[in-house]
Amino acid sequence: MQKMKKAILKKVASASKFAAVKAAGTTSAASCHQPKEPKALKKPKK
Repeated sequence: MQKMKKAILKKVASASKFAAVKAAGTTSAASCHQPKEPKALKKPKK
C-alpha cells in the first residue's frame, strides 16, 4: 500500500511541476491579471 501511495504522489508532483513550468511566463486565461514572477522560475533546476 505504501509503495502505491508513494508512486501516486510522485506522479502528481511530476504533473504539477510540468504544469508550473509550462505556465511560467504565459498570460492568464482571462487576460485580467499578470503577476510578476520570480527570476528563479525562469531557470528551473533539472
